[in-house]
Amino acid sequence: MCEAGKTKFTRFAMEVWGIPEAGKSQIVLAKAGVEALADFIKEIGLSTTLRELGVEEVTELKAIADSCNIVTGSYKKMTHEEIFEILKECF
Repeated sequence: MCEAGKTKFTRFAMEVWGIPEAGKSQIVLAKAGVEALADFIKEIGLSTTLRELGVEEVTELKAIADSCNIVTGSYKKMTHEEIFEILKECF
């Protein structure tokens, strides 16, 4: 998603998190903004994984991914397989 939405993610990094441009590429800034958000989420004590939410088995992740509606209008149109990969990473 960072690559597909790098312009908005770059703006997010600089305007929300105050990350200086300082000769960094858009993708480097975009990823730094996402990392800053992840750090903030951890700092305030929110769950960052499915395990932390109490999910103990990954057996249903494929079914959940396959049940997601695929829509346009985001940074890129995702596939069920991409959604499944994200869910696995979140476990």
